[in-house]
Amino acid sequence: MKTTPALCVLFVCATSILLYAQHPNKQKFDAAALFQPGMGAMQTARETCGKVPGPQFGNCFEQQMQAAGASPQAVAFIHAIHDNGFMRDFKDTGRVDIAFAFFPFAANENQHCLLVNGTPNVIDVDDYNLLPKDDLPQNPVYAALLRKFPNLAVFPGDRSGTGFITAKNLADGQQFIVPYVLVDGCHACARTGSMPLSFDFDRTGKFLGTRVAGVTPM
Repeated sequence: MKTTPALCVLFVCATSILLYAQHPNKQKFDAAALFQPGMGAMQTARETCGKVPGPQFGNCFEQQMQAAGASPQAVAFIHAIHDNGFMRDFKDTGRVDIAFAFFPFAANENQHCLLVNGTPNVIDVDDYNLLPKDDLPQNPVYAALLRKFPNLAVFPGDRSGTGFITAKNLADGQQFIVPYVLVDGCHACARTGSMPLSFDFDRTGKFLGTRVAGVTPM
């Protein structure tokens, strides 16, 4: 996606940019992949796998989760998100569904929201590459905020719980409205506004892209 040079935008993912769109796994995920390990199991996983070298981390994490009772479906989902975490909740919303994941080893944001079972099979809504960077300057409210706050940055909104995302079934596909916040330069800086994005899919579940669904200054 082309980046506008004059646009100052930071769309920060909790770990690294997660290109799940390139993952070959086409398994359909549902509530059978849910996994809710106890605090003891997670502490053991952190202590056991936290310092394991990268190539061996996935195997270590899988073994720990299986020991804590993860089902084969849960393990498949863990692998589908590159062994970064597990599915904590699930919403059946039609052709494309919503999986809520917890990333125990993330440095900052542990809660993630994933759109699953479409094409591509897994999309992290906080993937920087999905930000509609070319469309943002066209929104007059955003443009006004950018003039006022030259270091304006985009960050994920609250990802706890399951009520923050809205799913709509349309005649020609599906739409998911996901909240984000605008801040004056950094994650801990003052909030300057809110900005929901629309994730659009056609009726076959093919991802069409994202759109700015509105900008509200604070």
